[in-house]
Amino acid sequence: MARAPGTVQDRVRAAQEAERAAARRVRAASRARLTELLRLGAVERMAHLDDPALTGPDRVSLRRSIQVALAKPQRRWWPQGRLLARGRRLSIALLRGVLHPSVLVLLVIAGGWFELVRRATPQIGRAMYSLAANLSGPDGSVWAYTFPRNSWVSVERLDGDLAWVRVWDKRQGYLCGAVWRVGLDLSPTH
Repeated sequence: MARAPGTVQDRVRAAQEAERAAARRVRAASRARLTELLRLGAVERMAHLDDPALTGPDRVSLRRSIQVALAKPQRRWWPQGRLLARGRRLSIALLRGVLHPSVLVLLVIAGGWFELVRRATPQIGRAMYSLAANLSGPDGSVWAYTFPRNSWVSVERLDGDLAWVRVWDKRQGYLCGAVWRVGLDLSPTH
């Protein structure tokens, strides 16, 4: 037979150990009961919300499991929220990058260069029938030139009924002159 504790301190230690052992047994019994209840459906679990065999934290776990089971699922459209948030952050970062002053200066310069190139590039037209023209060279000499039917003509600018054209000649360079606009098809090529 076990001997009774001799001093008061021994008795206090034994009582504290007995209390800890009892608390462990209560927690283990509560955890086992919670495991049994979690196997039930959400409606049956609601009947056991105030079960005296459950400790406070296990009651909270039971309530949360019921809330999760009875909550209506939120419909999410694709793409999911995280993907949308990343897209928003990326678009804001790109917008900040584009609106940076140095980027804006580069865009203005590039736009000026593109406009210069566009203006320096002649429009292309097709001669619908043979067109005769007097073309002047860089030295001021005048040359008679005939554009064959269905040939491509580079048009520098349009002035009313006239189209100012240019032709490359190996000996003279560019020869410039005017032809009647009605003889040219300026629609885009097919």
